[in-house]
Amino acid sequence: IMSEPDQTAEPSTPTDEITFDPPLGRVPNFTFLHPVLSGSRERWVKNGGGTQLIKILKDGPNMQSFRTLVRFTIAMFAVPAVVMALVYALLPMWLGPSVARRDLVMYSGIAAIGSVQFVVAAYIVYAFNEPEPDATSEAASKKRS
Repeated sequence: IMSEPDQTAEPSTPTDEITFDPPLGRVPNFTFLHPVLSGSRERWVKNGGGTQLIKILKDGPNMQSFRTLVRFTIAMFAVPAVVMALVYALLPMWLGPSVARRDLVMYSGIAAIGSVQFVVAAYIVYAFNEPEPDATSEAASKKRS
């Protein structure tokens, strides 16, 4: 005797779309079902994908913005690490050798957090003081396109 196929099985999803097995059994409407994410792979491929992204990034003002992003991203990791190491190494000289190790770590962490805030503030100041692109550079970049 042949059994009938199971009608409760969910339809298969295409392999080129994002699949997600949510822990609560359903996906909220504001996540992967959002219209911006629906068909994103097709739009990416149709509009040139990575090649087009590299072309856009190589444009004059975009290249400068990308370099700024990379510099400040590196600074967000490097500056706190250096500050934490320096404070950990130099604090016993300032406060004396009787400072407990856990206190050294705590003070070093606080200094690292403060340095992150300094990097964020430096980026904001840099962004607001960045010169506006003039019409001649915009025209030159349009000619290259």
